[in-house]
Amino acid sequence: MFGNSPVLLAEFLNISSKTALSASFFFTLFVVFVFLYVVKKLNAISNLKKENFSLNSSLEKLDQQAKIILKGDMDLKLYQQEIEVQGNKLNLLRKFISSSLPILNKNQLFLKIDNLLIEKFGFKKGLLLDFDNLEQIYEMNFDSFETKTIADIIFKNKSYLQEKKILTSESEICKTLSARLNINNILICPIKTKSKVYNIFILAGLISSDFIRESTKETFLILCMYLSKCLDNIELFEQIYQTKESLENKIKNRTKELAKSLKTVETISKTKSDFISNVSHELRTPLTSVKGFSSLLADEKFGKLPQEAKKRLEKVVENVDKLMDIVNTLLDISRIESGKIEINITFDDIVPLIKNIADFFEPQSHQKNIDIKIDAPENFNVYMDKNLIERVLTNLVNNAIKFTPEGGQIIISCKDTNQKALISIADTGFGISKENLDKIFQEFYRVKDMEKRAIKGSGLGLPLVKKIIDSHKQKIWVESEVGEGTTFSFTLEKRKNE
Repeated sequence: MFGNSPVLLAEFLNISSKTALSASFFFTLFVVFVFLYVVKKLNAISNLKKENFSLNSSLEKLDQQAKIILKGDMDLKLYQQEIEVQGNKLNLLRKFISSSLPILNKNQLFLKIDNLLIEKFGFKKGLLLDFDNLEQIYEMNFDSFETKTIADIIFKNKSYLQEKKILTSESEICKTLSARLNINNILICPIKTKSKVYNIFILAGLISSDFIRESTKETFLILCMYLSKCLDNIELFEQIYQTKESLENKIKNRTKELAKSLKTVETISKTKSDFISNVSHELRTPLTSVKGFSSLLADEKFGKLPQEAKKRLEKVVENVDKLMDIVNTLLDISRIESGKIEINITFDDIVPLIKNIADFFEPQSHQKNIDIKIDAPENFNVYMDKNLIERVLTNLVNNAIKFTPEGGQIIISCKDTNQKALISIADTGFGISKENLDKIFQEFYRVKDMEKRAIKGSGLGLPLVKKIIDSHKQKIWVESEVGEGTTFSFTLEKRKNE
């Protein structure tokens, strides 16, 4: 509004001169215009002050923000430095762990603790003591007086150290050491597990810093924890190794004893087999003679005999036949044991052999009303000595008939188990108690409850059966429950593609 005040004033004066206004009126107008001009300037100055105040406030805010940014930048740099230091420590720890993993010896493990490791942790001095006897294991820049002073203080505070993970400069022990040795910035860490303290590891005197960083404390603690695990594993390995050596020595000694015992048993077994063989041969001749003369007398070749005498002679012939059977079985067992019997294994069909055995025992089974069934394919070829396997089947079927009551059943089966041929003779007889199952293949062993049933036998049939199956390098076993019957099973080799 007053932007052109001087011009307006001039015009006004010109007009005033022309109209001859009064001087007072002119002066009044002049004063008004001056007042208005001054007011405008004052307003302008006021606005400038406000703008100046606003600018100063903005500058202060910018200054504060700049200070915050600078502080944040400094904190970030410090944080980056801390991260870098921690990264270097962790990298140092990683290298130490990777290089010490295969070590299973305490001395070799302690060799990994060297001056370079201490310096990389940022310390001038390092000391490793055995916790039990406080002997020095490793030392860097500690003199003998300092080492002895540290050992004395550790000795006085053993129980306290057993409970602590790590001690820093603020702890009483570190303060005591610092005062006595004039050393600042001390770290003490027990190398321990839950059950045992192995060592005490001490670092002292920082190289380039005035305080111990948290990352340094954490890394040092991790190192000591790792060393404790290593020592624990080494101790466990040493115990296992010592136990292994002890066991090996015991096994060697026991093996020697067993070999000696086995040799003795083999000698005794051979002596027994030779004795049985010789005795059997010696018995065979007189028994043959007795049987011959008894048969002739029983057949009345030398004249008529009284009926009672004839019955007695027939009994003699029957018992001589049993004795001959026992002698022959003993001879067979001794021959198989000594390897003197010739085993002729051929690839042959076992099914006809099974059928022949069933037919052979048909009269006995018919007499007791026992049903003999055959569960077998039309033909099944196996590797066997036909004559010996026939004796096996004869003995097993004969036993099944003897120990199965009237009206029972016997099943002779032959199955392909993919690996072997499985032959089984199952009956519905009296069964065998569990405590006798492992003994029935022993020579002359007879189950007591069988004796009560007055079932006759020599106790040699099953031992002979086992010897024959063993000679084929196969297995025989028995499954039985008292009152539920018995199943004898044995294997024979078959062609792999069958």
